[in-house]
Amino acid sequence: MRRADVITAASAIFAAKGFQGAQVAEIAADAELSTRSLYVLFASKEEIYQEVIRSAAEAVRDKVQVQVDAIADPREQLLALIDALFSCFDEHADLLRLFADSTQGLPWKVRQTLGEPSLRIFEQFTSWVIDIASRAKQQGYLGTLDPEAVAVSITGTINMAAARWVEASERGAVSDAAPAVRAIFERILESPGPK
Repeated sequence: MRRADVITAASAIFAAKGFQGAQVAEIAADAELSTRSLYVLFASKEEIYQEVIRSAAEAVRDKVQVQVDAIADPREQLLALIDALFSCFDEHADLLRLFADSTQGLPWKVRQTLGEPSLRIFEQFTSWVIDIASRAKQQGYLGTLDPEAVAVSITGTINMAAARWVEASERGAVSDAAPAVRAIFERILESPGPK
């Protein structure tokens, strides 16, 4: 329970001040803990940051999967995936920006270890999207396209749009890109022909 309080406090502070600007004492105070108690829960600021990113990635994955799994048709699932991911990126825009902006400036050991938990989440998520695309292929929606290539293309396009948003000098919502991305994949996910 206290770890969750630290993650909540740290998420807000990292988003507002970045990794370098965040102070462990400030995170502890916002979590209503002593600095000593915080260090019992987490070994370092780097570990707290890693947990913030991992928990945000899990929250996005879980929310998207709940929304998409509620849809029966695999074509509609893939299209809903686009909308749901962009929506989640809007919800976590500060952390999206923080992660993208700060990973180049973080100490080497943080960059090195940050990837493992997040990589596992991404791999599980990608496998789930590939499964949906495989069902879409079985129902005739992908024509001659490879389901894995379609799944990776969808997630890659969304991630690239989010990265461009982070780099933009003037930002609207991340989800402003969703209609254009969705339109591309609506054309790719052709309706099945007569059986």
